[in-house]
Amino acid sequence: MRGSFEVLEHTADIGLRLTGPDLAAILEQATVGLATIVGVWRPGDGEPRALSVHSEDPGALLVDWLDQVLYLHDAEGLALTGVEVAEALPDRAHGTVHVAPLGDGDIEGIQVKAITYHRLIVERTEHGWRAEVYLDV
Repeated sequence: MRGSFEVLEHTADIGLRLTGPDLAAILEQATVGLATIVGVWRPGDGEPRALSVHSEDPGALLVDWLDQVLYLHDAEGLALTGVEVAEALPDRAHGTVHVAPLGDGDIEGIQVKAITYHRLIVERTEHGWRAEVYLDV
């Protein structure tokens, strides 16, 4: 997998600092980062689920993408097992997340209530892309 994510601590939120060669890598790393924080990242086999978002700009795109990922966990009780972003442009992205039932085990993670626009950064740099996004916990 390309790029990286770093967890950022904040008083009422928790953030992710993301880097990658392109916007697709940012979305992939954000997905892994969110699932890791929530405690539902379980790499392996899973059922594919298509995700598609259209937004005004790259920041809104990141927030909207993560909203859909969080919804899969919250509404359907699913763990994430993989992610591939097939295309990511500044105003739209589509790809696949792979999911599996969580089962009856305890989740060792932090409950995320929402993805926020607080201190949101998504920008192209001379080395690729970087982003920061905060999660309301």
